[in-house]
Formats: sequence, C-alpha cells, structure tokens
Amino acid sequence: MKKAAAIIALLFLALVPVAGATTWNYENFIKQSIAWYYLYQSDEQKFNELYNLSAQMNVSNETLALAMELYSNASTEYSQAITYGIPQETQTFRWVVFSVHIRKAYLYISQAVELLEEALAPLENGTA
Repeated sequence: MKKAAAIIALLFLALVPVAGATTWNYENFIKQSIAWYYLYQSDEQKFNELYNLSAQMNVSNETLALAMELYSNASTEYSQAITYGIPQETQTFRWVVFSVHIRKAYLYISQAVELLEEALAPLENGTA
C-alpha cells in the first residue's frame, strides 16, 4: 500500500505544474517539430557531402559503415514521420506521431554528421 501511495504521489508531483513553472504549450511543440524537420533536411545534405569527402580521404571502413548505419536509421525514422505528412498547424494527433519520428531521425542524422566530422578533423589538419 505504501508503494502505491508513493507512486501516486510521484505521479502527482510530476504531472502538476509547480507554482511559477511554465506549462506545456502545444504551439511550442509544433514549432519544435517543424524545427527538427528542417534541421534534419540540413543535416542530410551535410551528411552526403561529408560521407563523400570521407570516402575520398580514406576514412576507415568501420567509421563509414557506422555512419551509414546511423544514416539508414535516420532515413527509416524520417520515412515513418513523412507517412503522416507534415501536419497542418492544428492540434491533431498526427503532430505527436510525426514529432516522435522526426526527432529520432534528426538525432540519428546529427550523430552521423558528428561522427564523420570527428573522423575528418585529423585528416584535414594533416595529423593522421
């Protein structure tokens, strides 16, 4: 019984805003989702450029394979997000599903870009 009361108390504290705290705003949620969409688009272009440069600069096959795996994961998540279309700026359930997948896509593609940038840094400086 004490365990159940503790869980209820924890949920209550987590779900009820603290005085002065910012409450959740659906409009900001939509803006974040749109930002992730455009950030993904930008990083995808950057990934393609970096991947081609990495192949030319003889970056290790392991690094290229890992970058491609991250890119593949990103593409899969992006495709799932786009199946819901880019929702209109209204409060619909589609935003929630779209947002989950587009955020994952952005995280994967940004990891791939970061990996390639780190792999290229020593090669571009001539220290490899």
